[in-house]
Amino acid sequence: MIQVIERVFTILEELSLDGEVSLESLANLTGLNRGTLCNILRSLIELGYVARSRSSHYELTPRFRELVNGMNFSEKEKTLFRQTVESLAESTGESGVLSIMHGDRVAVVTQAQHPRVLMLNTMEIYAALSLYHSVSGRILVSHMDQDARTGLCSRAGFPGSDWDDIGSFQALEKTCSKIRRDGISIMKNPKLGIISFAVPVFWNDIVMSLGLTMPISRCPSAERKKIIEQLKKHAERLSRTGDLKL
Repeated sequence: MIQVIERVFTILEELSLDGEVSLESLANLTGLNRGTLCNILRSLIELGYVARSRSSHYELTPRFRELVNGMNFSEKEKTLFRQTVESLAESTGESGVLSIMHGDRVAVVTQAQHPRVLMLNTMEIYAALSLYHSVSGRILVSHMDQDARTGLCSRAGFPGSDWDDIGSFQALEKTCSKIRRDGISIMKNPKLGIISFAVPVFWNDIVMSLGLTMPISRCPSAERKKIIEQLKKHAERLSRTGDLKL
């Protein structure tokens, strides 16, 4: 058995059982000396799986729990998500996607395509949803708490050319604040001839992104207004349902 792996899982097991644990308690529970224990904890913190609590104890992060639980939605929730995205596609004549943050990636929960003569290859677009270079990713990053964004930047770096040449935490915070204030993220890609929209969905204690991508040629100002109205309408309806704790 590789000793360092055994030590890491011993620490994770203790944290999963006891919630917040002090360094002294972890040392006693695991039998590790403080130097080794601090080095392992430092690495787990840098990876985003462990955090220091306000009482200076150690605890597992939501990132770790997401890794363990995955997208653990009930069948009733999955059906509702699918119906919402299908309704969005039907009401706009375009194709939509519902996404969630999973680790440091954007994961597609469900998507729906509306049959039209001119159809984007949305399967390819959605399969390559980027953390920073997609409206869905930007919505999800903007609605993280600040500590989670700090951890994300330490692991994934700043967006740079993927998102408005953002190269500092201050610039990222300013941009994320504007997205939260506006309640929407919009991005044009003239090279591909598409425009994308995404709005937040507040489902229980998590944030999801409801997005839509369409050709720029089908998006004059009047159509753009309709798209935004429908996106926000469907997102608000889904958020209200989430409040009912299905």
